[in-house]
Amino acid sequence: MLPLRNGVANVVEFTKEGKSNLYSFNCKEKSSNEFESFTYKISDDGKNIHLDSSGETQDLSLISINNNAMVLGQNVGDALLKFSYTRTDRVSPLCALYNEPEEDKYKPTAFIEADFAHAPFIPDNPNIARYIGKWANEKGEIQIEVIRDASGRYKFFLENNENWNYLYNNVSWSGVELRFQSFAYSDRPDLFDHPYHKSSSIMLLTPVEDLSKIKFSFFIGDKRFDYVLGRK
Repeated sequence: MLPLRNGVANVVEFTKEGKSNLYSFNCKEKSSNEFESFTYKISDDGKNIHLDSSGETQDLSLISINNNAMVLGQNVGDALLKFSYTRTDRVSPLCALYNEPEEDKYKPTAFIEADFAHAPFIPDNPNIARYIGKWANEKGEIQIEVIRDASGRYKFFLENNENWNYLYNNVSWSGVELRFQSFAYSDRPDLFDHPYHKSSSIMLLTPVEDLSKIKFSFFIGDKRFDYVLGRK
């Protein structure tokens, strides 16, 4: 992969036997040769790649490909993320092509409304009851909550604490999948240089068979993380 602004420069291997190995690298951080294995299948029209690993699936669009280069796409919310690759004969990141982006001079400052537009309300959906409640991880820590406010509208909510405040927007439905953008910031000047201050992430809630649980997904860079939360 040609390095992203956040330093991610993964290498992916596709074998003739239908296996795909993803090697994680980051040009800004220490990397290892650990890898994840998937099975892959290309659609009949050659426009999509379906990846499967222990029941977890991903679908990528094959935007372009030639003898030496390939561009893959992944839909995240309403956005299409594009990843450019060049052919190589060894597992090694292309960090020589990475340029450190200029630091956002506004990030280590106090939050202002222009940083993120808070719009946490969820569009009407007949299945909204499935998502209502406080959803917690195995430690009992609440990760996200869907509530109904005094006006009768449903929205995302997470109680602020002494360090962090939470905002949401870009809420939309994709079938049974509920997608949204999260944003966290601190009011404490000593935390303005913390990576979590003014950080944003795409998140998803997806139903599972057990009505007391839900799948919670989020993205860091191009990497997706999936967890099953329980209703508290």
